[in-house]
Amino acid sequence: MDASIGRFLDSLPTTSDPLSSLQDLNTILCSVHPTELRNIVPNVSFNIVFDYLNTDNSEQLEICCDVLERLLSALSPSLVLHNFHGELLHGMKHPKIPVKHLCLKQTIRLLADESIDVAKAAGKIITCFGRSGAALELLYSNPMLNVLHVVLNVTDEIRFRVYETLINICKLSIVALECTVQSGLIQQLLNEMNKDDILIRLNCLELISDLAMVDHGLVYLDQQGIVQKLETMMASVESDPMASFLVPGLMKFFGGVARYHPKEICSGNSTFVNTVFENLSSSDQNLCSIAIQTVGFIGSSIEGKLALDKLGNKMKQGLQYIGKAIRDAPSSMRLHALHTTASLIKLEVQDQTTELLEMTENWFSLLNSKSFDIIMGIAQQPFTDLRISAHEVLTSLAMQAWGQKLMNNYPGFNEYLLDRSTEKVKEGKDSKFEIIKVLADSPTTVEEFGQPYYVKLKAYVLAGPYFVQTQSEVAFEGD
Repeated sequence: MDASIGRFLDSLPTTSDPLSSLQDLNTILCSVHPTELRNIVPNVSFNIVFDYLNTDNSEQLEICCDVLERLLSALSPSLVLHNFHGELLHGMKHPKIPVKHLCLKQTIRLLADESIDVAKAAGKIITCFGRSGAALELLYSNPMLNVLHVVLNVTDEIRFRVYETLINICKLSIVALECTVQSGLIQQLLNEMNKDDILIRLNCLELISDLAMVDHGLVYLDQQGIVQKLETMMASVESDPMASFLVPGLMKFFGGVARYHPKEICSGNSTFVNTVFENLSSSDQNLCSIAIQTVGFIGSSIEGKLALDKLGNKMKQGLQYIGKAIRDAPSSMRLHALHTTASLIKLEVQDQTTELLEMTENWFSLLNSKSFDIIMGIAQQPFTDLRISAHEVLTSLAMQAWGQKLMNNYPGFNEYLLDRSTEKVKEGKDSKFEIIKVLADSPTTVEEFGQPYYVKLKAYVLAGPYFVQTQSEVAFEGD
């Protein structure tokens, strides 16, 4: 039987009657037990069959889809992706619905593969496919919904892979969200929050938080009463031991909401605010890191900065904890603390009112009595990720006159900044170049650093981040 199938496939390129040959091949495939077919198909090549999808003959198209359905179903999802990635992508753009069904069905199957890489690749393909209204209609048609439900029922892990893909589609647009909601699959995800299994609820909360990162997703969740439900859940953390496991996810969710509505969340949800700031000093590194990131997330906008400043002593003490993390915490948490600091003190020129400049300067000073010394110390360490994060803080400082003054007054800073030898890798060169570019574009640089140094900054920018000075030029400058 193996030889018969192989012989038919080998003869397809030279056949004068593709329809008849495909019909004969389909008859053979139908006569073979699926178990036996799974042993045969991996050993034969059938790329040629995809070529016969390019026809106006509806009968040939139908039989070709049947043949491919049987052949592809006999392969493992990873082999399907490896051998037919291009064909599947091309097929999902085919003008005929049966071909799109065939290719989309196979791609959905890939979500259930044991390989995470294969499943992620499939998720990306399906997400891209969901960018148009016509494609969404096809994705959520009854035949495809049946396939989705089959995959959803494989295991908990695979079910949440499918949910993750659906959330990524929902985030694309309001239309994508509406189509996914109409399919009933989003409600199925929301119902997972009612289960007793804490891990399932955690996974569900993670995805809901991701959806809340886009405006239309947040509006939908609010309309469904999810925001209110999560507020109640956060308030019950102290009385419900199991609910405490949800704190990281709840902080992420409300932190995402606060990014868009900082004033309302920071003034109207004291439970969330207290939880975040209490966890800035938590001995649990995961909770502390999430709290640090959440503060930075909220403070990334002007409205968020003002909302945080209105917290008064709570914010002041919080900044001291963030400063302590920059100085003493493990490397991963230091990175979060540096990123949060850069976010909190960043102030574009057009936003630089007297009030906001005073606020960011005060915040930076509250981190530590020697905040700038600490940042410079990190910027000169041999660890690229930490140096880049320190550069990010320096870039935020470089935007503001008070930050420039700190730089100019720091012994050796001006020489360090223009010394190209301090960075050996592209990422470091780029992040340091960003500091210089910001200074070169700032309207206060000449006043703080002087005209001669300003000219040097401009020359550095013109030369670019990767300029290498030749030996003769160095000698000439020395003379």
